[in-house]
Amino acid sequence: MKRYLLALSLFIWKHEYSIGQQSRFSVEKRKCFLRSNTGYKLILHCDNLSKHVESFPYDYDLSYFIKQSDSIKLLIIAELLKYEKDTDICVLGISPHYFNGIEGCRSPDLTSDRFDIQIDALYIINRLCWPKLMELYSCVTALYDTVNKSDINKDIDKIDLVFDEYRSWYKGVKDKGRIPRYFPFNNGRYIWAGGRKSIATKDER
Repeated sequence: MKRYLLALSLFIWKHEYSIGQQSRFSVEKRKCFLRSNTGYKLILHCDNLSKHVESFPYDYDLSYFIKQSDSIKLLIIAELLKYEKDTDICVLGISPHYFNGIEGCRSPDLTSDRFDIQIDALYIINRLCWPKLMELYSCVTALYDTVNKSDINKDIDKIDLVFDEYRSWYKGVKDKGRIPRYFPFNNGRYIWAGGRKSIATKDER
């Protein structure tokens, strides 16, 4: 009986310890300064008893967070989607981003040189979910109207429609608990500037 109680107490202690070691992921909106630019940037955080990790405010490397499981990424995405309609200016300017050393980045002429935090949020989602193909899908932090042939970074109503697409996608992948390889956001009228359609098919795992 004593052995049983001892084993039970050790199990409970180990279980409580493992819960205490679990990491907490969060998103912070931080005011930043970069050369002559003043603005904001969304920062990803991971906290547990042994360390604190946060994303660098002046690029989209996100390497630590890209390595996390799909379930963790989905939690982060839920927080990022809350920044819809946040029109505060991001500290970063619009520029091509190269992550994988491939010659895939291209962009049409744009009228905007800055973008809002709500676009920053969507771009981070892309980076978390499709890190190896960003040069093809969304190398530039600008959304584009394929009919009017112009960027929509300052058009709140059109950006809302893009957010609707991301919310619909998120609901589907959340139910499955898995992020598919298929990139669905360059198929309609509003796409990522210079972005190409998905290499993977809808039914590809």
